[in-house]
Amino acid sequence: MNKALVIDDDEMDLELLRLLLTKEGYDVLTTADGPQGVLLYKEHRPAFVFLDLGLPSMSGIEVLKEIRAQDPRAKVILITGYGSVKSAVEAMKHGALDFIEKTWDAGEMLYKIQNILYAFG
Repeated sequence: MNKALVIDDDEMDLELLRLLLTKEGYDVLTTADGPQGVLLYKEHRPAFVFLDLGLPSMSGIEVLKEIRAQDPRAKVILITGYGSVKSAVEAMKHGALDFIEKTWDAGEMLYKIQNILYAFG
């Protein structure tokens, strides 16, 4: 079973993503803590990561850098409730494959996951 990692400090978003991805057949790991997310990535090497940009313990960009330092091929999609062009550019510069605002819909999320997994194996 493919593993997915969701790192988000909003418990409702964390649970919604866990349910959505579980329904699609993923074994989903979740955490609300940036450093814990880095450790989970290192231990489990999931197929992809949904990473909240605005974490309290460690910024999403810092988590992204740590994960990409461990695995330059890591497939990370940043999610945020505070989207901006500047933050999207910053995320892409550090290796994020996509950037989604939290006004997402399930179909869009699944489409982006499929495209990323197909394009980047």
